[in-house]
Amino acid sequence: VSHSHSFIFAHAYAKNSLQRNAMRQFTPALLLSAFLLLLLLALVTGAVIADDASLSSSSLRSLKLKDSMNLHTMLSQAADLSRQGREQVAAGNDISADRHSEKEDVLNRRLVSCSDKLDKCKFDLKTCEKEAAEPTFLFTQMADMCKLKRKTDSKGERYYEWSSKDMDDDTYVFSDRPYRIAETMTTEDFFDGFDDMFTKENRGKPNGAITFRHKNTDRFEGPLISVFVEAAYKTDGGKFVYKLRQSKDQETVNALEDFFDNKDDDGDVVEYEMCSLFIDCFARDMLT
Repeated sequence: VSHSHSFIFAHAYAKNSLQRNAMRQFTPALLLSAFLLLLLLALVTGAVIADDASLSSSSLRSLKLKDSMNLHTMLSQAADLSRQGREQVAAGNDISADRHSEKEDVLNRRLVSCSDKLDKCKFDLKTCEKEAAEPTFLFTQMADMCKLKRKTDSKGERYYEWSSKDMDDDTYVFSDRPYRIAETMTTEDFFDGFDDMFTKENRGKPNGAITFRHKNTDRFEGPLISVFVEAAYKTDGGKFVYKLRQSKDQETVNALEDFFDNKDDDGDVVEYEMCSLFIDCFARDMLT
């Protein structure tokens, strides 16, 4: 057993020695090979890295060039858009200015129109105040006998006349309230000044009311209410004449046509007595 163990130990020692010797011989070669391999790998890697770097630099320059071109194009487009925008804004400003000018003209015309209307209102107000401060006058006339005539003019239109040859020489004038004025004027002067007193500017022709008693029946008739559209004094016959025309409302109360008796032979003339006339007002400054 002892010899056997010794043999085994000797064999193992010899094997280990051989392995150590082989390792000693192989290690320098292995290290050299590894060094050469690493060197070769470094060279290859450097070349690849250099190629990649060159490729990257070229690509980067290419990308930068493209980006620069794209940026230049974008800047050019932006400049064009900006110019177009400024032109549109300028055009819009011109249009806006024109519209503003037109609106301003319209407003100025309206202002002038309103100013004119205001001036007219002020003038009318002053006129009304003046008229309100002045007395207005009404007239009363009388006649012993009078006639009412129905006539037809050249156009075939019917009209009516009141006339008298024996009117009172005086026309009686009295003021409307709150004034308490009374006076007289000659009837001839009243007829002569009729058109001057009753003008469009002075409210037009007057209204009047006539009362009378029928000559044949002794019956009072009227009142006949009408517009006195004309007044005339015919000196050749000494006759005073009023031309009458009724409004719709006046005709509704007592129509002129109703005062005529068509059964008479002279149906277009009716005679009355005790005739009284009342004529409405005009302003004090018309009395001269």
